[in-house]
Amino acid sequence: MVTDAPVAGVGQVVVRQQASSVNPLDWHELRGKPYLVRLARGLPRPREQRMGSDISGVVESVGPGVTGLVPGDEVFGFGRGAWAERVVVSAEGVVRRPASLDALDAGGVGVAGITALQALERAEVGAGHRVLIVGASGGVGTFAVQLAKLLGAHVTAVTSTPNLSLVARLGADDLVDYTVDDVTRGIPRFDVVLDVAGGRSPRELRSVLTPTGTLVRCGEPRGQWIGPLLAFAGAALSTRLTRRRTIALLAERDRADLQRLADWLATTALRVVVDGVHDLDDVAVAVARSESRRARGKILLAIDAA
Repeated sequence: MVTDAPVAGVGQVVVRQQASSVNPLDWHELRGKPYLVRLARGLPRPREQRMGSDISGVVESVGPGVTGLVPGDEVFGFGRGAWAERVVVSAEGVVRRPASLDALDAGGVGVAGITALQALERAEVGAGHRVLIVGASGGVGTFAVQLAKLLGAHVTAVTSTPNLSLVARLGADDLVDYTVDDVTRGIPRFDVVLDVAGGRSPRELRSVLTPTGTLVRCGEPRGQWIGPLLAFAGAALSTRLTRRRTIALLAERDRADLQRLADWLATTALRVVVDGVHDLDDVAVAVARSESRRARGKILLAIDAA
């Protein structure tokens, strides 16, 4: 299908896409589930038909009011409609790609990297903190393990048997195979629990927190209506009633956080773990792989935009 060339508006840039990736965010929007997604995207049908979130490519043009970016800059970040050869995105949603990071890998950073970083930032993770990461081998989890270590934390990673060696290579100090051990039956010892997988109840996860610990949930809550609503209501209530905090995280676009990721990626202290690479024409296969919940790291999309 041939469409008109995109035009950058005020504060926007046009990016010629080289790569993107598939996130749970994308297929939740594609399926319209949980149903709260439909409230955000539009009823009775989505207001925005374009799909995809992660951006990696070359700036083709800049709109009025944009500073710090010029045509020819290689950038990465996230925005709407990223599964395309060209995309219009807010200039606040992208930063320059470091030379040490290739364009394909950069396509896997945006949403997952920002989610992991903001989860750790909201929990105020710092040197000496003991952090439990549930779902450590997925897209967000692989970033979270590395970032928690960069912030000075002692990391316990929860994953399945085939992925133990992967999270160990990423720097996890302790490993828990959830097919064998139940980490929630341990003593309260973690300053922060980061739940990426979404398979355990908040009550179970809070049981291993220290009295002033923080649970951050960025995994998928159960259910289509009630579960997601309770995730946010429960987070607010538990924080009011106990000294333990519960945070239901919705990652936000933040250029400063993107730049922080870029700085770490430039030093190779942070890397993108790749599950596989698919052509844009095979995006349905990539989505199915993501929905299987078996991906190790990021599922990338190669986009050959001339």
